[in-house]
Amino acid sequence: MIDDILYLNAPDIDQLDISPSDLRAVLRKAFQTYSSSELRIPSKQTVRAAPDRYFQTMAAVCTEPPFAAVKWVSVVGANSQRGLPNVNGLIILGDLETGLPVAVLDGNRVTVMRTAAMSALASEYLASPTSTSLGLVGCGAQAYGHLAALRDALPGLEKILCFDRRAESAAALASHATALGTECQTTTDADDVLQCDVIVSSVPSVAGMQPFLDARKLKLGSLAIAIDMGRSWLPESLDAFSSYFVDDKVQAEDADTRPKLAYCGPFNADLADLIGGAVAGRNNGSDRILFIYPGFALADLAVASELYIRARRENVGTKMRR
Repeated sequence: MIDDILYLNAPDIDQLDISPSDLRAVLRKAFQTYSSSELRIPSKQTVRAAPDRYFQTMAAVCTEPPFAAVKWVSVVGANSQRGLPNVNGLIILGDLETGLPVAVLDGNRVTVMRTAAMSALASEYLASPTSTSLGLVGCGAQAYGHLAALRDALPGLEKILCFDRRAESAAALASHATALGTECQTTTDADDVLQCDVIVSSVPSVAGMQPFLDARKLKLGSLAIAIDMGRSWLPESLDAFSSYFVDDKVQAEDADTRPKLAYCGPFNADLADLIGGAVAGRNNGSDRILFIYPGFALADLAVASELYIRARRENVGTKMRR
């Protein structure tokens, strides 16, 4: 029995250098195991202190690998003006059999990794196989994570377009993408991004923010990935999509979760359906598809478990006494 708790901060997690393809494989296995299990993961719990300040907990269990996890998250829109991340969190990982905590992980880094990996996994089924362009609306941490994950999942991507309300944020991301060897430009008109094959919106929740993306202007055959739960999309334009997918239908249809989503159902399928083959995904090359999700604790658990296993094997992290 392990008699310490391993702490993995962001540099520790980066040191483990888990690849985007490995992350997709970890999530694929987790969703396959979950769909064939009787275990069910509850919806996240939210305590709202202000319109742009709230706190959440997300819990999950899995039999393979045998771990349980809980993530504490704070979302504070005003942090942008403070030079701080809008989203902050920690993940506690525990042994499924004994219930003993075995690790604490930086929730910010894991959240970016698992979110981008879920989007990339979904894109395997929902993006057009001929996709060559990626549009990023919002150029924060999630945009960087999605850039790496989607370039790996969709190797045909050769053009990146960035939009952010802060021009310097878009320019920084464009410089990063260019350094990776991908053509990347910025734009001051969000409508330009809607002509890309894959669009990722990750606009933070801030006071006074109004929807501005019009789904009716999307090109045929595009995939929109709404990391921001659709808050940046005009509600009246959402019926321009041909089909709608989500990470987990049960969670998305929960009474507490539905009001948070710009589109709250019905959904064609979720990730487990796609991975298990119950639903084909994209039906034809002209469908406009929306993948919208509030985040699923199963993904946090799967990525945290893999990081923990690798950290123990590679002797990475700080060991703390119980």
